[in-house]
Amino acid sequence: MNVQWTSIRLFQKAIHLWLLGFLFSALGTAEWLWVYPVSPPLPVPGRLSWVTHFLSANGSEGLVQLALVMLVLLSIYNLFRPMRWWSALVVWLCYINLMNLAWMAGSGGQQLMANVLFWNILLSLGRENALREIASTSAFWIIRIQLILAYFVTGIYKLTGTSWLDGTAVGIAVTDGAFGPEWLARFSVITMLITWSVLALQFILPVAVWFRRTRVPILIIGATFHLATALFMGIPEMAFAFIAVYAIWLSDAESARVKGVMTMWRIAF
Repeated sequence: MNVQWTSIRLFQKAIHLWLLGFLFSALGTAEWLWVYPVSPPLPVPGRLSWVTHFLSANGSEGLVQLALVMLVLLSIYNLFRPMRWWSALVVWLCYINLMNLAWMAGSGGQQLMANVLFWNILLSLGRENALREIASTSAFWIIRIQLILAYFVTGIYKLTGTSWLDGTAVGIAVTDGAFGPEWLARFSVITMLITWSVLALQFILPVAVWFRRTRVPILIIGATFHLATALFMGIPEMAFAFIAVYAIWLSDAESARVKGVMTMWRIAF
């Protein structure tokens, strides 16, 4: 399959919409997330630690506020203007620093977005010359593989335990006050079916997305699953992070249809 440049633009808009939604949803807890973070200092290995941990190293409230403002403004800018590599770089730097400040409050969705935003720097180089096209094409495939590996590796990890194999995992999770809904635990047959369905999704999706006839149906099933976790388990930032990255797996024709539906929806409302 060739690089789907129309889908890349849809994908870039989706991840910046996620960023805006995530930032505005976190404003109420911004003080303990980023200004005076309750997370202990994160170890800073590697030569790039001064870049990815700049805010935590300097501990300035003003720098945190500047990073938030820049992230919001650039995310809005990237929704309406062609993506530029320098903009993608600044967005990633601001985001990764904020995420590292509040790493204890992070989720798999935030980790996925951190990786995706990094590769989006190369993806934004475009096709102006052969070298740039090689870099952006490589980033395109890396992001695609990153998404399906997130499902496959998580599925493999689940197989090392017992609760997913015996069908009790979801029943256990919904009784946790941090998730829910607790009433679902009373229906053991339903929770068992949901448990095995989730496990099946994590192994089927990495295969089904490669084929034209199964790609859209499996992405719709995956999106439905993530929306359910957002609604019933209270983890919307993770749910919408995965859904946003789904756009990278659409063909150009499929992306055009999505844009057409969104345009009709805007006109109608």
